[in-house]
Amino acid sequence: MKTKYQIILLISFFLLVSCNKKYEVKDDNATAPENVTTDTLAIKEKSPKKEGINLFALTTRKNKDIAFVSLSALYPAVENDTLFLPPIEKMDKKTASYFIFDNKYRTRFLSKTEISETDSLFIYDYAKDKLTSFLIKNLKTAAMLNSRTSTENWPYKHRDYMIGFEIDTKNLKGLSPDYKNSLVYVGKENPFVEKQMMPIVWKKITAKEYPDEKLKKEHKKIITNALTGSSYFFETKNYQYFLQEYANSNKIIYARRLIVTDVKNQETEANEIIIDKLFYQKEDISLSPLNYSEGSKTVNQWTGKLFKNKPAVIFGFENASFGCLGISIIDKSNEEIYLKCDNRQK
Repeated sequence: MKTKYQIILLISFFLLVSCNKKYEVKDDNATAPENVTTDTLAIKEKSPKKEGINLFALTTRKNKDIAFVSLSALYPAVENDTLFLPPIEKMDKKTASYFIFDNKYRTRFLSKTEISETDSLFIYDYAKDKLTSFLIKNLKTAAMLNSRTSTENWPYKHRDYMIGFEIDTKNLKGLSPDYKNSLVYVGKENPFVEKQMMPIVWKKITAKEYPDEKLKKEHKKIITNALTGSSYFFETKNYQYFLQEYANSNKIIYARRLIVTDVKNQETEANEIIIDKLFYQKEDISLSPLNYSEGSKTVNQWTGKLFKNKPAVIFGFENASFGCLGISIIDKSNEEIYLKCDNRQK
């Protein structure tokens, strides 16, 4: 009886299991429970890609015959990557200082930087108001030693190079000397607006005419015990620009405060502050001279509509020994568009 009872229990157990399995039917149209963890990377890839503005600088080689646009900010060096550069040790020093990529290395470069052969390289000189463009398929990809590398560093490392596009200077006539006022963009469409940039002509004003706006806490620390210097003003149809200088005990200007307000009907409402920035000297940053100061013809500060899909901009208050300077967008976002310059230090 005991054995018979155990057999009956065993049969009952198998019947129960088989009944439960009848409900484990796979449904291809079933919706996953809300608490199921999904692959976030896959979701992000399907999301629309937010496009920014990658701007680059235009420079020249020592022989001045070839201009160069470095895209190393988008294509950082990897020392052990055999597809980053061809074997440098198989070249002589002269050949290794500057060379053109063959198709193998060019294809890899374009793939990693997400640049297409059908894209264009746009160069806009805002001072000369000159726009030039080239199809990527018509430009050579090259590797050039950066300015901080010498023959003493032989054999060269991958990090010693800038990777980008070369342009014959014969095709760049009419641009500013050394291309110092040129911005470069690579993409499908030209992002620049022409004929709307202007140099700022500063006019001296009294300290009372400068906006009575409290300093930000972070700014107070920088100009504590500073001497108040000259105040300046500039105006366009849409904005008013105010500049206040600050000097140290030796009366040397070391900081400038910029306030930009929008121009409204002053009979009905006060102008609103859009930008409140403090530019000051640091270890690697110096202040740019003001436009036309002391009879100079040098122009550093510019403003106007530079980009098609963004508000007006202002820039030109600082010089950098290292680092990449920014272009300030005139709105409350405090957005800065920094040039993708060659920012490495030896």
